Amino acid sequence: MQKTDYKKEFIKTFDMFRGRYSKWQVWNDFLYLTAVSMANLFPTAEKQKREAQYYEIWNKYPKELQKLFPSLIDIVTAALTENAEQDFLGTLYHELRLHQQQKGQFFTPYDISRFMVEVQFCGNDMIEMKNKQYISVNDPACGAGSLLIAFANVAKRHGINYQKDVLFVAQDIDQTAALMCYIQLSLLGCPAIIIVGDSLLKPDMHPDNSLWFTPFFQLNRWKFRDIFVDAAASGS
Repeated sequence: MQKTDYKKEFIKTFDMFRGRYSKWQVWNDFLYLTAVSMANLFPTAEKQKREAQYYEIWNKYPKELQKLFPSLIDIVTAALTENAEQDFLGTLYHELRLHQQQKGQFFTPYDISRFMVEVQFCGNDMIEMKNKQYISVNDPACGAGSLLIAFANVAKRHGINYQKDVLFVAQDIDQTAALMCYIQLSLLGCPAIIIVGDSLLKPDMHPDNSLWFTPFFQLNRWKFRDIFVDAAASGS
């Protein structure tokens, strides 16, 4: 049985917007609509504001194009379900040449990310990790999430249930990149906080940053409640 080429399917659907909207606009609108549809499953301080912006974006498009957005997320979901060992959106971002809009931006290839993580998972470190209440991993320049996706997959191979026992924290100054990371970690079932903000000037839960909590973080929020205590104590 021939495997579905999900990248080809995505690009074919994505190209249906051509001629009426720029690729950059459609990509960012797709990311925001998808991210909000996930984030707003749970009550947050930003819920109403994000929902209002969601409908502002949605209503820009005629009905025949609105229906394409759910098709795009269905393709992404199917791709990551079939093969979690990839940075699907990050790869598409480059194949669509969208990185040219953000000069100097280049995401780490997934194979390199996987190698970097595998190097860290060795010896007694694994035993120490398993004995903790949960493991935390932080990428302060997350891009589309390649390194964190690799961490989730490597953790799984080493017998760690990343959907319950790992807290993923990601930050990027670029909202486009951060939302790619948010969507992919959400679909993979990672408990994660994705932060949009400058990691050097305004790290972590700085009040000026935008926070995006994945559904699996919200479902396990009680387990990671100490992160909010630590943030309050540090004045973030």
